[in-house]
Amino acid sequence: MTARRAKGKEREALVVEAAAQAIAERGLANVRMSDVAAIAGMSVGHVSYYFPSKIELLMRAITANEDRHWTAVEATLARIRDPWKRLDKLLDTAAASGPRDPGWVLWFQLWLESALDVDVARVHDELDARWRDILTDAIRYGVAQGVFASTNPDQDALLLSSIVDGLSIQVTLESPVITRAKMMKLLRASARAQLTPA
Repeated sequence: MTARRAKGKEREALVVEAAAQAIAERGLANVRMSDVAAIAGMSVGHVSYYFPSKIELLMRAITANEDRHWTAVEATLARIRDPWKRLDKLLDTAAASGPRDPGWVLWFQLWLESALDVDVARVHDELDARWRDILTDAIRYGVAQGVFASTNPDQDALLLSSIVDGLSIQVTLESPVITRAKMMKLLRASARAQLTPA
Protein backbone atom coordinates (compact mmCIF):
# COMPACT_ATOMS: atom_id res chain seq x y z
CA MET A 1 0.00 0.00 0.00
CA THR A 2 1.38 3.40 -0.96
CA ALA A 3 1.93 6.07 1.68
CA ARG A 4 -0.80 8.20 0.10
CA ARG A 5 -3.34 5.38 0.18
CA ALA A 6 -2.39 4.52 3.78
CA LYS A 7 -2.93 8.15 4.78
CA GLY A 8 -6.31 8.11 3.04
CA LYS A 9 -7.36 4.98 4.94
CA GLU A 10 -6.19 6.56 8.19
CA ARG A 11 -8.27 9.70 7.51
CA GLU A 12 -11.28 7.62 6.59
CA ALA A 13 -10.96 5.67 9.86
CA LEU A 14 -10.78 8.97 11.78
CA VAL A 15 -13.98 10.15 10.13
CA VAL A 16 -15.75 6.87 10.96
CA GLU A 17 -14.66 7.08 14.60
CA ALA A 18 -15.74 10.72 14.82
CA ALA A 19 -19.10 9.88 13.26
CA ALA A 20 -19.70 7.08 15.78
CA GLN A 21 -18.97 9.48 18.63
CA ALA A 22 -21.14 12.28 17.25
CA ILE A 23 -24.11 10.01 16.45
CA ALA A 24 -23.94 8.30 19.86
CA GLU A 25 -23.88 11.67 21.60
CA ARG A 26 -26.46 13.60 19.53
CA GLY A 27 -28.44 11.17 17.41
CA LEU A 28 -28.23 11.00 13.62
CA ALA A 29 -30.91 13.64 13.03
CA ASN A 30 -28.99 16.20 15.10
CA VAL A 31 -25.53 15.51 13.67
CA ARG A 32 -24.13 17.83 10.99
CA MET A 33 -21.17 17.07 8.81
CA SER A 34 -19.45 19.99 10.51
CA ASP A 35 -19.84 18.22 13.89
CA VAL A 36 -18.08 15.13 12.53
CA ALA A 37 -15.40 17.28 10.91
CA ALA A 38 -14.72 19.12 14.17
CA ILE A 39 -14.30 15.87 16.13
CA ALA A 40 -12.07 14.39 13.41
CA GLY A 41 -10.02 17.59 13.12
CA MET A 42 -10.75 17.89 9.40
CA SER A 43 -12.62 20.14 7.05
CA VAL A 44 -16.23 19.47 6.10
CA GLY A 45 -14.96 18.93 2.55
CA HIS A 46 -12.73 16.07 3.69
CA VAL A 47 -15.59 14.39 5.54
CA SER A 48 -17.94 14.78 2.57
CA TYR A 49 -15.26 13.36 0.26
CA TYR A 50 -15.30 10.07 2.14
CA PHE A 51 -18.99 10.02 3.05
CA PRO A 52 -21.44 12.12 1.01
CA SER A 53 -24.38 11.41 3.35
CA LYS A 54 -25.08 10.97 7.05
CA ILE A 55 -26.73 7.60 6.36
CA GLU A 56 -23.45 6.31 4.87
CA LEU A 57 -21.64 7.62 7.95
CA LEU A 58 -24.04 5.72 10.21
CA MET A 59 -23.62 2.47 8.29
CA ARG A 60 -19.83 2.69 8.32
CA ALA A 61 -19.67 3.85 11.93
CA ILE A 62 -21.69 0.98 13.33
CA THR A 63 -20.03 -1.58 11.05
CA ALA A 64 -16.56 -0.48 12.19
CA ASN A 65 -17.70 -0.42 15.80
CA GLU A 66 -19.17 -3.92 15.59
CA ASP A 67 -16.14 -5.31 13.75
CA ARG A 68 -13.81 -4.07 16.48
CA HIS A 69 -16.09 -5.35 19.22
CA TRP A 70 -16.71 -8.85 17.88
CA THR A 71 -13.13 -9.44 16.76
CA ALA A 72 -12.00 -8.79 20.34
CA VAL A 73 -14.84 -10.85 21.81
CA GLU A 74 -14.14 -13.88 19.60
CA ALA A 75 -10.47 -13.84 20.63
CA THR A 76 -11.51 -13.74 24.31
CA LEU A 77 -14.10 -16.51 23.96
CA ALA A 78 -11.60 -18.84 22.27
CA ARG A 79 -9.57 -18.83 25.51
CA ILE A 80 -12.54 -19.82 27.71
CA ARG A 81 -13.02 -23.59 27.87
CA ASP A 82 -15.96 -23.85 30.26
CA PRO A 83 -19.20 -23.57 28.19
CA TRP A 84 -21.18 -21.68 30.84
CA LYS A 85 -18.36 -19.23 31.48
CA ARG A 86 -17.97 -18.74 27.72
CA LEU A 87 -21.69 -18.06 27.28
CA ASP A 88 -21.83 -15.77 30.32
CA LYS A 89 -18.88 -13.77 28.97
CA LEU A 90 -20.56 -13.49 25.57
CA LEU A 91 -23.83 -12.27 27.07
CA ASP A 92 -21.92 -9.79 29.26
CA THR A 93 -20.08 -8.29 26.29
CA ALA A 94 -23.17 -8.22 24.05
CA ALA A 95 -25.46 -6.51 26.56
CA ALA A 96 -25.52 -2.76 27.20
CA SER A 97 -22.78 -1.62 29.55
CA GLY A 98 -25.04 0.96 31.20
CA PRO A 99 -27.17 4.05 30.51
CA ARG A 100 -26.47 5.70 27.14
CA ASP A 101 -24.08 2.95 26.08
CA PRO A 102 -22.62 4.46 22.84
CA GLY A 103 -22.71 1.18 20.94
CA TRP A 104 -26.34 0.63 21.81
CA VAL A 105 -27.27 4.21 20.94
CA LEU A 106 -25.79 3.52 17.49
CA TRP A 107 -28.01 0.44 17.28
CA PHE A 108 -31.06 2.57 18.12
CA GLN A 109 -30.19 4.83 15.18
CA LEU A 110 -29.65 1.82 12.91
CA TRP A 111 -33.01 0.31 13.85
CA LEU A 112 -34.79 3.58 13.12
CA GLU A 113 -33.17 4.06 9.73
CA SER A 114 -33.59 0.36 8.82
CA ALA A 115 -37.34 0.80 8.84
CA LEU A 116 -37.03 3.43 6.11
CA ASP A 117 -33.98 2.55 4.03
CA VAL A 118 -33.31 -0.82 2.37
CA ASP A 119 -29.53 -0.28 2.34
CA VAL A 120 -29.47 0.38 6.07
CA ALA A 121 -31.74 -2.64 6.59
CA ARG A 122 -29.20 -4.79 4.75
CA VAL A 123 -26.39 -3.59 7.02
CA HIS A 124 -28.60 -4.22 10.05
CA ASP A 125 -29.36 -7.77 8.92
CA GLU A 126 -25.67 -8.53 8.32
CA LEU A 127 -24.57 -7.21 11.72
CA ASP A 128 -27.43 -8.92 13.54
CA ALA A 129 -26.66 -12.22 11.81
CA ARG A 130 -22.99 -11.99 12.82
CA TRP A 131 -23.88 -11.58 16.50
CA ARG A 132 -26.38 -14.46 16.38
CA ASP A 133 -23.83 -16.68 14.61
CA ILE A 134 -21.34 -16.09 17.43
CA LEU A 135 -24.05 -16.87 19.99
CA THR A 136 -25.10 -19.98 18.07
CA ASP A 137 -21.48 -21.16 17.97
CA ALA A 138 -21.22 -20.74 21.75
CA ILE A 139 -24.37 -22.82 22.21
CA ARG A 140 -23.12 -25.51 19.82
CA TYR A 141 -19.83 -25.60 21.72
CA GLY A 142 -21.72 -26.26 24.96
CA VAL A 143 -23.76 -29.00 23.31
CA ALA A 144 -20.60 -30.63 21.92
CA GLN A 145 -19.09 -30.57 25.42
CA GLY A 146 -22.18 -32.35 26.78
CA VAL A 147 -23.08 -29.38 28.99
CA PHE A 148 -25.96 -27.67 27.14
CA ALA A 149 -29.23 -29.22 26.03
CA SER A 150 -30.29 -27.79 22.68
CA THR A 151 -31.91 -29.50 19.74
CA ASN A 152 -32.00 -26.24 17.78
CA PRO A 153 -29.06 -23.90 18.59
CA ASP A 154 -30.18 -21.37 15.95
CA GLN A 155 -33.59 -21.01 17.58
CA ASP A 156 -32.10 -20.85 21.09
CA ALA A 157 -29.69 -18.15 19.91
CA LEU A 158 -32.58 -16.17 18.40
CA LEU A 159 -34.47 -16.32 21.69
CA LEU A 160 -31.47 -15.34 23.83
CA SER A 161 -30.43 -12.55 21.45
CA SER A 162 -33.97 -11.14 21.60
CA ILE A 163 -33.80 -11.11 25.41
CA VAL A 164 -30.41 -9.35 25.25
CA ASP A 165 -31.91 -6.74 22.90
CA GLY A 166 -34.99 -6.11 25.01
CA LEU A 167 -33.18 -5.80 28.33
CA SER A 168 -30.33 -3.75 26.83
CA ILE A 169 -32.81 -1.23 25.49
CA GLN A 170 -34.14 -0.76 29.03
CA VAL A 171 -30.65 -0.38 30.50
CA THR A 172 -29.52 2.06 27.79
CA LEU A 173 -32.62 4.18 28.43
CA GLU A 174 -31.85 4.07 32.18
CA SER A 175 -35.08 2.33 33.11
CA PRO A 176 -35.82 2.58 36.85
CA VAL A 177 -36.86 -1.07 36.72
CA ILE A 178 -33.85 -2.71 35.02
CA THR A 179 -30.32 -2.02 36.22
CA ARG A 180 -27.32 -3.57 34.51
CA ALA A 181 -26.84 -5.96 37.45
CA LYS A 182 -30.46 -7.08 37.26
CA MET A 183 -30.22 -7.45 33.49
CA MET A 184 -27.21 -9.74 33.78
CA LYS A 185 -28.92 -11.83 36.45
CA LEU A 186 -31.96 -12.22 34.18
CA LEU A 187 -29.80 -13.07 31.15
CA ARG A 188 -27.91 -15.77 33.02
CA ALA A 189 -31.15 -17.18 34.41
CA SER A 190 -32.73 -17.19 30.94
CA ALA A 191 -29.74 -18.98 29.44
CA ARG A 192 -29.81 -21.63 32.13
CA ALA A 193 -33.57 -22.14 31.86
CA GLN A 194 -33.17 -22.59 28.11
CA LEU A 195 -30.03 -24.71 27.98
CA THR A 196 -29.70 -26.74 31.20
CA PRO A 197 -30.30 -30.44 30.54
CA ALA A 198 -33.52 -31.80 32.06
